[in-house]
Amino acid sequence: MARTVICLRYFLLAYVILLGISGIIVCVGSGVFIYQLKEYSPLTPEGVCGPAILLLVAGLVTCLIGWCGWHVMELTRRIQIICFSLTLAALATVESGTGIWALIKHEEIDTLRTAALETIFAQAITDEKAIWDRMQIRLQCCGIDGPSDYRVTDSVPWSCCDTTSQSDPTTTAAAACTKMYSRGCLHPVTNRTKSIFLHIFLLALCSVLVQVCGVISACFFARGIKEGAERRRQEILQNGQPTVTAKTNQPSSDTEIDSRLVFKPPRPSRTKT
Repeated sequence: MARTVICLRYFLLAYVILLGISGIIVCVGSGVFIYQLKEYSPLTPEGVCGPAILLLVAGLVTCLIGWCGWHVMELTRRIQIICFSLTLAALATVESGTGIWALIKHEEIDTLRTAALETIFAQAITDEKAIWDRMQIRLQCCGIDGPSDYRVTDSVPWSCCDTTSQSDPTTTAAAACTKMYSRGCLHPVTNRTKSIFLHIFLLALCSVLVQVCGVISACFFARGIKEGAERRRQEILQNGQPTVTAKTNQPSSDTEIDSRLVFKPPRPSRTKT
């Protein structure tokens, strides 16, 4: 049993390193998702970054728990192992809710902001023109439903020009645009946003699985510590070793009990020469 506890301890030491790495991965992935959602903000609903932001915070907390877990495993006290497992379980619950929230956003993205498309497009030619230009170049689209949306203006922006069909795209600004992107940006943005929400869900799911493994391992470790302490007490009492003297204050943990049950062998008598 002692070897099992030692193996679990070293396993958990390796696990907290993996937990910290997973927290870093979650933070980086969430940051990328937030950046991508900000790029598509003209055609996405308000609060669309909520799941990604919550997952980013959970990733930072995961890194902190991994750092604290490393010091907890060095002490091997049962109460601290239990607190570590409870904290991991709470974090796994939060990230599970984040994944469910991302799935709900994934299903609601089609029905949001459909009545405000004219107001949204009005900002495309004024305040948010730079954002629209980047989005149209990246997604190879034009307007909301197509180039016809720019009929209210005198010209179509160069970001709608299809430079892939030209022999020298660098001369586009000095020449006439012979071909424009025919599709609008609404459907590509919707599909990209849905894809991001699915990736948020998968990232949260993987992080939850890692945390559940840690909770199970920590519970077995705490159980092994308890059983080992009880077995040592029974062995000491059965072998006729001195018992612990009664004290008014009770021990606070199994570790303190074990330290009081240590039997010191008698010193050998000195013979006179």
